[in-house]
Amino acid sequence: MGSLAWETALAVAVELVDAGVLTPATLVMRMSAGPAKVLGLPGGSLAPGGAADVTGHRSAGAWICDATRFRSKASNTPFGGRAMRGRAVLTV
Repeated sequence: MGSLAWETALAVAVELVDAGVLTPATLVMRMSAGPAKVLGLPGGSLAPGGAADVTGHRSAGAWICDATRFRSKASNTPFGGRAMRGRAVLTV
């Protein structure tokens, strides 16, 4: 998935919350505990002593998807030029 996975996944998921397709809690579960469980990884919770797996995000403010500004090496995206809201800003 290249760019979709890293630069735009959260923004697209926020659109699903805004449209009422997902609740915020379901979004968090599907982007954290769900994948960790499927992959057999020790993440997806905030348990004391557990793996640090926290993503900070900024949900306010719109931004335009511009693949030339992606941090990942991939620049393929179906969302180029699209106004989006929500962006991961920190991963621990």
